[in-house]
Amino acid sequence: MLTQLHVTPGSRNAIVYVHGFTGDPIATWNGIPARQAVDPRLSGWDHRSFGYESSAFFDLAGLWSADARIEEIATMLDTALTGGSQSYDAVALVAHSMGGLVVQQALVRSEALRRKASHVIFFGTPSRGLVKAHLLSFWKRQVRNMAATGDFIRDLRQAWDDLHLSNGAMFKLLTVAGESDQFVPPESSLMAFPETVRRVISGNHLTMIRAKEGEPCAAADLITSLIVGDAAAAGPRTAAAVALEQKEFQRVIAAYWTTRADLDARAAVRLALALDSVGRRDDAMSVLQPHCTSDADVIGTLAGRIKRRWLVERRRADADEAMRLYGRGFELSSNPSRGDHAQAYYHATNLAFMHMAYGSDIGEASRFARETIRHAEAAPRSANAEHWRLASLGDAHFVLGEYGRALEYHQQAMQERVTAWQALSSQEQALRLADLRGVEDDVIRRLATIYVAGKTVAGV
Repeated sequence: MLTQLHVTPGSRNAIVYVHGFTGDPIATWNGIPARQAVDPRLSGWDHRSFGYESSAFFDLAGLWSADARIEEIATMLDTALTGGSQSYDAVALVAHSMGGLVVQQALVRSEALRRKASHVIFFGTPSRGLVKAHLLSFWKRQVRNMAATGDFIRDLRQAWDDLHLSNGAMFKLLTVAGESDQFVPPESSLMAFPETVRRVISGNHLTMIRAKEGEPCAAADLITSLIVGDAAAAGPRTAAAVALEQKEFQRVIAAYWTTRADLDARAAVRLALALDSVGRRDDAMSVLQPHCTSDADVIGTLAGRIKRRWLVERRRADADEAMRLYGRGFELSSNPSRGDHAQAYYHATNLAFMHMAYGSDIGEASRFARETIRHAEAAPRSANAEHWRLASLGDAHFVLGEYGRALEYHQQAMQERVTAWQALSSQEQALRLADLRGVEDDVIRRLATIYVAGKTVAGV
């Protein structure tokens, strides 16, 4: 069952704590949820604990009663989070000891739970089992599940690997060992997962998750840092908003991936953006390729993926291809017979950026900045696209050296309807342009403040 720790009506995100063998849904966590509940970076997240029967007494299976096996507890957890009256769209699962096996079993068994899980963190979980557990297997069915040589651990590891649940595509993952943990050694708690998601903190099996008032707590800090990541403290890019958006991207992938060859252009763009958001950039580009003959939106989306790859890998061929595609898209959308001003300003602003960032050609960058302004001012107003229009105007004025106007437009852009991904994309391009233009540090700080919290900045 789920226990309310700190709950706000209407929340769509929850951190759910799962205790281990003989643990308690409240006492096990030693004040960590209370500490996180007052952290403004975790605003928008409920805090709940999942509890189940797990005692140190021997089982009387078939006589009176017995504690449930991990398989049944995992089903209970799945039911509580996917079939209960309180439904969340994004769930961070925090587990201790055997609770981590419960979470893993629930995730491999339930596609519905995988679609909700945004973050998963294990503390002292015997993911490869316990060598000594078989000695007590006659005494406790939950202990039998944890035997390193048993069927449960073998099947769980195989199912987890078959689903590629450690690759970060479905949820962000950490597995944590206590440096003095003698109950669950690091070879069991850490080695079932890639090195990139392993952490070690001070403490033994129990003290590693204790949070004493007024003292630092490494476990609490790891939980918070995993969930917050590079999200902003306020505005459209809070940790709660980013988690919800990522789960929506994954739902799009689940809905469209198997039929990707038959999608129309609009659906292909939507799928490509979702794939790119979870690190599947090559897949995103392959989805777009069949639609790139005459659709300016698809051409621009593909160019954007190639541009982002160039910004990371700096391969000249990528920059040249991105510029070619943006040029083709601008040619199509600015043709008087089409008059697609919204697509025209999108391609023009990216051509201005590429001429600055790749070609170092301020003359061509300025020409396309003026084209951006011309088409953005002529474009129809749309609630869903107004952020992009205003941000593009801001970028154009940065290129033209009109920094005050640029900040004004970016400020207006952040007052419109904007998603977490839109805010990040606009912020990255604007900051790069400002840096390329050599603006003063104070202007860059003011621009960053607008996008971090959506605040009105003095002088803007």
